[in-house]
Amino acid sequence: MSIEKRFFGKLDGKGDVDIYKITNKNGAFVELMTLGAGIHSINVPDRNGKLGDVVLGFDDVNNYLNPDLGYQGLVVGRYANRIRDAKFSMDGVEYNTPKNQGTWTLHGGGRFSFNIWEVKETGNDFVVFSFFSPDMQDGFPGNFTMNVKYTFDDSNTLKIEYFVLSDKKTVANPTNHAYFNLSADSSKTVEDEYLQVNADKFTETDDTQLPTGELGLVEGTMMDFRTLHKIGDKIDEPFRAIIEGIGYDNNYCLYDKKLGELTQAAVLYDEASGRQMQVYTDLVGIQVYCGGWLAKDGNPGKGNSKVTFRRGVALETQFYPDSVNHSNFPFKFVEPNEEFKTTTEFRFSVK
Repeated sequence: MSIEKRFFGKLDGKGDVDIYKITNKNGAFVELMTLGAGIHSINVPDRNGKLGDVVLGFDDVNNYLNPDLGYQGLVVGRYANRIRDAKFSMDGVEYNTPKNQGTWTLHGGGRFSFNIWEVKETGNDFVVFSFFSPDMQDGFPGNFTMNVKYTFDDSNTLKIEYFVLSDKKTVANPTNHAYFNLSADSSKTVEDEYLQVNADKFTETDDTQLPTGELGLVEGTMMDFRTLHKIGDKIDEPFRAIIEGIGYDNNYCLYDKKLGELTQAAVLYDEASGRQMQVYTDLVGIQVYCGGWLAKDGNPGKGNSKVTFRRGVALETQFYPDSVNHSNFPFKFVEPNEEFKTTTEFRFSVK
């Protein structure tokens, strides 16, 4: 194992961004950047041993700052996904958060994603990034520190550990917003990739994709990924939880999940290359988003690639969206001076 640091680019008005490259004994490697504690690339072999980059991203670091380009590879927080009406109540007190997406909050307002993080520690196979948010920044209570530790090992597993500490009771729902395309060819859509999700329910949503508080059954619907099949098989079928023309952007409720128990949430497979990725989490939900909101004419990505409509699938481990406003959704508040930790693993292999 080895780690290397290099300069990536200068952010307009924010300073320099560095990349940390971790390479394992097989030559597979990941590149992690100080901007948003983000994943810039994941390079793993196909069935013939050829390395390929399986996540979308940009050569121009400033493109990562544009929320319309999809939070590519970035950590999101304090609270990932949606908060209805940009407010929530805790212990009888109402808190108001940024209205950065219509009338609601998306990804905590974006602050964690679009700023440079401090590097706290590095080793041959890991990097620890850190970000501090003061009390009531963006409406969230507590002087709040998030540390994110990435570890890449010789089995081609990328482990992400999130550590949260606050001096006041608060909320946290961290995730990573990488978009995966296991073909390593972003000219191909993810519609031909195979997906399995270990969930028999999903969160019902309204016309703006905000949770209603009800859970729907996947059985007999386009939402059913309990067995491995192509993402594109039913992606454009009319369905109440899908916005026409967008496709999947939905939270799945993992089977009988106990918070803190690391279990398999999903499997993604590319038949042509043989690459497979298993997603493990100790949280209760996973957002399946197939890039349906990305521009169809595309934006410059890495090399000659483009970041465009349905060229990657984000598999975001999480608490259910808007859990802070639904007492029936499983959720854990961050208690004062008690560390909250959650873990996600992306396990790469071939078959």
